[in-house]
Amino acid sequence: MQARVTAGTWQSTEGDSEISDVVAGSAALPAAARLGIYAGSYVARLAECMRAEFPALRTLIGDQVFNLFVGGYLSARPPSSFSLYDLGAGFADYLEATRPHPHSGRGTPEALPASLARLERAMAECERAEGVEDSERRSFDPLSLLDDPQRRLRAPPSLKLLRLDFDFAPILAAARGVSVREMPRACDALVAVARSRYRVQVHRLESWSFAWLAALAETGGDVLASISVAASVSGRDRGAILADLMLWLPVATERGFVA
Repeated sequence: MQARVTAGTWQSTEGDSEISDVVAGSAALPAAARLGIYAGSYVARLAECMRAEFPALRTLIGDQVFNLFVGGYLSARPPSSFSLYDLGAGFADYLEATRPHPHSGRGTPEALPASLARLERAMAECERAEGVEDSERRSFDPLSLLDDPQRRLRAPPSLKLLRLDFDFAPILAAARGVSVREMPRACDALVAVARSRYRVQVHRLESWSFAWLAALAETGGDVLASISVAASVSGRDRGAILADLMLWLPVATERGFVA
């Protein structure tokens, strides 16, 4: 029964003739049809979990297209993990691999579903990962970092940095029930998905702050070394980034970007 049910409705039913040997049937409902009810319910439950994890994508493309995407995904990559958390991990990659014109460039309509799915998966991962809530949250003077070059900052595992092709703020608002009719606008969007006080939010970043946060892990949390990386990536003066960082760090700490 487990083997037949977890095969879902997308795999071969070869061997169904043997079901009657172990499952009782009737004239009204044969054994295979009885097991089919469980198999169909299994798929419906998986689809329900996908709808819960990707509400913005569902809002954008509608139930019919979303269900087609999910059906194709589950057919191509049947779940193999004991945890439903892992179910949507490969959804964005699947949508990218099966888009109608995979080489049509960034910011095109066919690139939109995969990009939005990648953002929503990052939000799910951020919600689950270790954040800053359980650590001691101490306010500090950012200028003290200049007096103590050995002091380190860290980006928590809950921080997810993404370079997206669209501004998804309107559709995320629509998924939360806010009446928004604006479609996602194509642009180079640098975003941080972060959790503060157990609330996950998506924040737009400037190129220097995005590069600085990305460099923290590479430099072992060295603030000044990360500034040098950010200056090289963004093309801005190192002193200007340092000045902006001193003003921005309290905000970054409050939003759960650093600890």
